[in-house]
Amino acid sequence: MLGVSALALAVVGALPAAAQQGGNQAQDNGPDEIIVTGVRESLRSAQALKRNADQIVDSVQAQDIGKLPDANTTEALQRITGVQIQRRYGEGATDFDHRTQPAITVRGLTQVQNFLDGRAVYSASGGRAFDLEGVPPELLSGIDVYKNAPANIIEGGVGGAVNLRTRKPFDSAGQVISATVRGNYYDRVDKPGYAVSGLYSNRFQAGEGEIGVLINAVYSKSQYRQDGLLIGPFDTVAPGSIAGAPANAQIPYGPEIYDDSGDRKRLGVAGAIQWKPSDALLITAQGQMTKYWFNRTGAYYYDYSNRSNVRNAAGVVTSYGTAPAPGATFTFNKEGYATSGTLAPIAFETGRYDQQLWSASKNFTLNAAWKPTDRLKANFDAQYLHSYYNADRNGHVLSLYSESGQTSLTTPHPLSVDFDLRGKYPRWDVKQQGVLNNPANYTTPYVADSLQRNDADTFALASDIEYDVEGGFLKKLRAGVRYADNSIDLRGTWHSVCVTSLGADPNCGAPSGTPLVPLTKNPQLAMPGPSKNWFDGNTVKGGLLYPAFPGGDGVWAQTKALYALLGATTQDSFKPGDLNRQTEKTYTGWAIADYGFDVGGVSFDGGIGVRVVKTKTTSVGTQFNNDGTSAPISVGKEYTKALPSFNLRAKLTDTFQMRFAYSKGLARPNFDQLSTNLTLNNPNQINPVTGHPSAGSGNPRLNPIRSDNFDVTAEWYFAPSGSLTGGLFYKKVNGFLAGGIVTGVFNGVTYDISTQVNSGNGTVKGAEIGYNQFFDFLPGPLSGLGLQANYTYVDSSVSNPFAVAGTNTPQQLPLEKLSKHSYNLVGLYEKGPVTARVAWSWRSSYLDQTQGSGANGIPQYAKPYASLDASISVNLTKQIAVSADVVNLNNRLNMIYIGTPAAPLRYELNDRRFGLSLRATY
Repeated sequence: MLGVSALALAVVGALPAAAQQGGNQAQDNGPDEIIVTGVRESLRSAQALKRNADQIVDSVQAQDIGKLPDANTTEALQRITGVQIQRRYGEGATDFDHRTQPAITVRGLTQVQNFLDGRAVYSASGGRAFDLEGVPPELLSGIDVYKNAPANIIEGGVGGAVNLRTRKPFDSAGQVISATVRGNYYDRVDKPGYAVSGLYSNRFQAGEGEIGVLINAVYSKSQYRQDGLLIGPFDTVAPGSIAGAPANAQIPYGPEIYDDSGDRKRLGVAGAIQWKPSDALLITAQGQMTKYWFNRTGAYYYDYSNRSNVRNAAGVVTSYGTAPAPGATFTFNKEGYATSGTLAPIAFETGRYDQQLWSASKNFTLNAAWKPTDRLKANFDAQYLHSYYNADRNGHVLSLYSESGQTSLTTPHPLSVDFDLRGKYPRWDVKQQGVLNNPANYTTPYVADSLQRNDADTFALASDIEYDVEGGFLKKLRAGVRYADNSIDLRGTWHSVCVTSLGADPNCGAPSGTPLVPLTKNPQLAMPGPSKNWFDGNTVKGGLLYPAFPGGDGVWAQTKALYALLGATTQDSFKPGDLNRQTEKTYTGWAIADYGFDVGGVSFDGGIGVRVVKTKTTSVGTQFNNDGTSAPISVGKEYTKALPSFNLRAKLTDTFQMRFAYSKGLARPNFDQLSTNLTLNNPNQINPVTGHPSAGSGNPRLNPIRSDNFDVTAEWYFAPSGSLTGGLFYKKVNGFLAGGIVTGVFNGVTYDISTQVNSGNGTVKGAEIGYNQFFDFLPGPLSGLGLQANYTYVDSSVSNPFAVAGTNTPQQLPLEKLSKHSYNLVGLYEKGPVTARVAWSWRSSYLDQTQGSGANGIPQYAKPYASLDASISVNLTKQIAVSADVVNLNNRLNMIYIGTPAAPLRYELNDRRFGLSLRATY
């Protein structure tokens, strides 16, 4: 089986230059090329890249065409030390409702710059990250993670930078044709998926020169189901209300169901043309297009009465809302939290929120690499990136209330709940089994709709030169310039309607007691639930009802049909308050002096440089006055930052080296945080503390987040695919964003404006260690065994923006989504026609949200998480291979808790994914 991910050693050493301005530094590899044909060679090329780079970098290489070691681009990144990922909807992904938050962190920070073939890219979601989960992994030859970027790397990440590498025709010696067909099965949703990919690459003589062409395409569809059971938050019960209860007894407010399912589709096309008219000139044109479709049905069944306790300013409970059923038997854990029992009657609602996302990115580049002399190189690069991000969403609620304005005390359908958290899986049920699945008990009180249509464009020009200096301390001079013009249009609505017997009320202002519309009037607006074998069939065994939508082609058509049936109208266009346009121009110059010298038989080399970048932004929106008038507003900001860097490497032996690196970094706020739509409230309603009326807005005056980054590494390369590496790192970060108040004068009045501010500072420090080896010294078939292992320790401390003096809220917290400990353990086997891999990925508990779900300011955490994946591939011939794999083999139950693991909030189960593929390469 012949692969084509070629990597010349000369290119490996110069690879970071591809990210300095987006230039394509590839040259004809000739006899020095390394052909990646399996796990062993992919490890060797990744190790060579790390060893020879002029900075700290880790990589994942494709084992063959269309074969990154994981089935998802985000999931492949978790194998790199210092990288942690989020899992949502059955795979490595970010939450749909938080699309501007990346699914990955590098050393605990989400502010990570994204590159595609060395050029800066971002999606149109409103964040700064590229939509990694929307990139088909079959398009990639590898992924690089830069952890302490020198001056030649495009700024934008205080955590680091991630570079996605696609293939080019000059990567291989001649013609390559490859095709892969893959089938998947997802056990919880009980549905299949598939992927089809193909690549053609060839090189042709063109007179004195050579031309290469490549086209790579992939289309895939996957399914998922995510079962979520909520049991918390917990709260204190009235003393004496439970016989034999501990003094600090706490019971949950009430249970909920999250029944989530959907599908994803990915389309990716990458093409490249390379022309080498002479040894001195290489011209490369590339284009990549990715499209991503995500369809989600989120059905929920939840406690509507929300009977939480009432506390005074000192946090003392003055009224108990959370109540046990009279005389019920409870069990408690050692910390006083109930593990089973019966709750007093609860009122329920059920909601459904469908979401349909479709997004795309098109990236076109032209690069000329010129070498006029043996000592001088020049690079010229142009890039145009266009992306869009569209989403249709809706909401539909069924309620066990019969009249608006009722409370849990007057509802006609109060239900006692039994719960038990002590078994393999948690479970709950109602004592009145026939209530939840009877349409006669429900009304249709509320519907909602939402549109999002974002567009973003980038045009960038860059050039750099490199001059080799003969002899002496100074070895090389490098410098470059870059200009980038970014623009983004954010367009989003949220519109809701209350449904009563008086008609649809968009203001939800029907008088208390107004009858709601019964479900029996439109029985087709309900469907049975929960899903088949939901949480293994031990919860709500009598069934329940979820909202349903009328038929239609897509979410928006179904939403309009629902509204028409209930006498309401969707919001089909954007109002001024739904719109924001931003432009951002950057002007950059950088320079690096590379040096080298010997002391006492030890060779030292490195570089010292600086990157100076000027940023000019404009945010255009609307000011809404209290008297109903409005006016357009435009806010500009301009700043210049100098980002120095220093790298030093000591080659202590032929196989052992150490590095020290320092750099300053910056990360600009997300575009949605820089939006400016200002709402001025009543100027006569004064805050008695500040003496000002209130207002609300985004904040286009935000400063970038800044960091000082320090790294020390030790690297032992004892074999071509064997190494033991370790490192220590420290980051000091300033300017984290949080909610706050700023003042502004409008119409002659000073307002307190609720917005985002640069208020948080923090530190991140830790250690990394990685080990790779194939045990070639073992006898016979055992010589095919290999091992990959890495461990990361990260300790962070940042100020809590929600801390309140004199309460139980902590003043300092770790970064959200950051585990202090994480490791990967991958067993490998490659011998003859057989390649196998078993990968165990583990991360310790982490802060999920600083402000927990209704938990009186107590942070919300995730328990430790582990995933077991496995794969095996057999080469039937030199050209044909068959592979099988499974993801989430251990069928892990995930848990979120509040404050302590003894107080669970949410349990979650996802699909196991089984795959079978056939690949042909010629």
